[in-house]
Amino acid sequence: MTTNLLLTGHPGIGKTTLVKRLIERLGHLALSGFYTEEIRARDRRMGFRAVALNGTSGVFAHRDYQTTSRHRLGPYGVHPGMLENLVLPHLDWKRKRPDLVVVDEIAKMELLSRPLREAIIELLDSPCPVLGTIALHGSGVLKRIRDRKDVHLVRLTRKNRSVLHGEILRRVDRILVRASSTGET
Repeated sequence: MTTNLLLTGHPGIGKTTLVKRLIERLGHLALSGFYTEEIRARDRRMGFRAVALNGTSGVFAHRDYQTTSRHRLGPYGVHPGMLENLVLPHLDWKRKRPDLVVVDEIAKMELLSRPLREAIIELLDSPCPVLGTIALHGSGVLKRIRDRKDVHLVRLTRKNRSVLHGEILRRVDRILVRASSTGET
């Protein structure tokens, strides 16, 4: 049974924008989780900030961060510890008991953190429904997550991104009804 809905698509296609619109529409639910935002300066992407659904936020990747090569992805230095401190408490579905957990995004930067990677897998294994985004490409953990039987993957494109909002809301509603009827959340 599908309990997790993950949006995928090329970078910049609008996955996070759609997730933020969905969060607004689902505000009547008990939500937990996070989304990511680009940090831009003079039309140049400088880094990324994670924003928990309670409003707290922090920069976890930036061009100016000096890190080891292990924690560099392209031009960005990544601080997994900052991401863990901010995000992990919001993925604890047992403690939070949310109706739905938002995870934006599951990609190489976020998966540099072993505790975060393990928390995401545990969350996907849980009876708590997940709405998230995942990198379109990537092997290993990313491929295993995309291929899970309990994941419904929706690919955003320039042609469909403006019309998917309603369809995704209906899918989330069906997932939530199924979860509540089985008493899982």
